Amino acid sequence: MISLVLDIVGAALLCAGLVLLTVSVYGLLRIPDTLSQLHAQGLATGPGVIAVLASSIATENAAIIAFAFLAIAFMVASSPAAGHAIARSADRRSQPARKPRDEPDGERDV
Repeated sequence: MISLVLDIVGAALLCAGLVLLTVSVYGLLRIPDTLSQLHAQGLATGPGVIAVLASSIATENAAIIAFAFLAIAFMVASSPAAGHAIARSADRRSQPARKPRDEPDGERDV
């Protein structure tokens, strides 16, 4: 019985993580400027990857679960630092924001 519950929880976490990762990849491809893309990147490295790694509880293997929790700890520790480094780099580069791909020149509503 407990194995069935773990399988359901693991499948739900995996599906939720994959949906979040898919949405964030779409955001990275669609959003024009670097600072706005950091929002989509935060969604991918935060809850998306953590949910996929947490779905390893369904394996009931202690070594796999321990590895997943170590990977989650690494993601939690390194993701904010990576996002901050990217934001500082974009700020130092001082590039103006790009126009969205589907917006014609000179017809932007303000």
